[in-house]
Amino acid sequence: MRICKFNGLIILALFTGACSSRNEKIEETPESDSLVVDSVIAPSDTLRQALEIEPVYKDTLLDNMARFIAGLPQEDSSTFLPLQADRYWQEYKTSMDTSWNRMYRERLEKIKNWQATTFSSTIDDTLRVFYPFSGPDFLHAYYLYPNANEYVMAALEPIVEIPPLDTVSLGERDKFLDSLGNSLRDIFKKSYFITTHMQKDLKQIKGVLPPLFFFLERSDHELLEMKFITLDSAGTEKEVEAKKLHWHKTPGVKITFRNRDDLKIKSLYYFSISITDKGIKRRPEFVRFIAGKAPFNTFVKSASYLMHTAPFTSVKELILTHSVSLFQDDTGIPYKDFKNRLNLDLHFYGDYAVPVTDFGDAKFQSDLDSAYRARKHPETLPFSLGYHWGSKKQNYMLAKKQCLPTNK
Repeated sequence: MRICKFNGLIILALFTGACSSRNEKIEETPESDSLVVDSVIAPSDTLRQALEIEPVYKDTLLDNMARFIAGLPQEDSSTFLPLQADRYWQEYKTSMDTSWNRMYRERLEKIKNWQATTFSSTIDDTLRVFYPFSGPDFLHAYYLYPNANEYVMAALEPIVEIPPLDTVSLGERDKFLDSLGNSLRDIFKKSYFITTHMQKDLKQIKGVLPPLFFFLERSDHELLEMKFITLDSAGTEKEVEAKKLHWHKTPGVKITFRNRDDLKIKSLYYFSISITDKGIKRRPEFVRFIAGKAPFNTFVKSASYLMHTAPFTSVKELILTHSVSLFQDDTGIPYKDFKNRLNLDLHFYGDYAVPVTDFGDAKFQSDLDSAYRARKHPETLPFSLGYHWGSKKQNYMLAKKQCLPTNK
């Protein structure tokens, strides 16, 4: 039976923020025929004709802080504008510009081009994206699935409210930037976060929000709103106070953001939870939440071969049951779990290689190696994305359910 493309609508409750003072962060909707768009008041008819979209309300202070964190200049007057004169921020900006431009040139631009010319035509890339074992890596999910309107990520790394960087001391602010820049070193060079490095780095920068802000802004988005959330027993999201977030067993954050080029509004969910069998059993609401997002595309990379082991059976079945496509390297679901599923089409990209020494020969999949060797028309990958960043011998497999629509 053909599964139709999912066209769920999300009702967004967004607010506009003033940037002159913290107390004026949120403005109420005016009771006139004018509408507040970001910090600008424009007649509703003129706005709709000019932009051909509904007006959007923006938490300007949130976006200003995110741009500061990303090493990007402020776009208007704000409490962060004078902070850009700080010598350390200027050095941080220069360093981040250099690292970002190199990564974009060597990896992201290649992913972007491959996505547009090859990957996009093989799947429906407008569906939601589920990215388990993600850490704060929104970056690669976005460049592979730029047309998705919603991204759901789940990993162990914590969610902590960012301190008000425009009011903390100069020393604290400089230390924050130093820690963030250091935490990004692996993603710049290798395309993934190293768990042991991240455990140390994220304690200093207070969780996953700073790198998420960095990636969102640097990928040409602006932040509109952020909510701390949890899930009720039915799997429905509920907003909670930041200071009470970790009273709940399924702590999460929802960030609403907008693409600066086409003005499309998107959402990012990140849940700080264990997705072992034990962790999922304690959180049936998370399973209901994910199932309620189906059908979706799933992306897995640099996942430490966790789903090759017994404690991760539940998340593996969650992916196989509800995904219409799965794009993963060999660190994801073992190839043997696909061979008896007759409803799947499998496509192999790149080159299969022996797993890196950190994981040993035990993770070598002889059947996957045979599948790669049996290809009559090998399809290459023009980029390296995963553990084989040194040798560039990267492999990815696309498993998709048959009789599903693509972008063609």
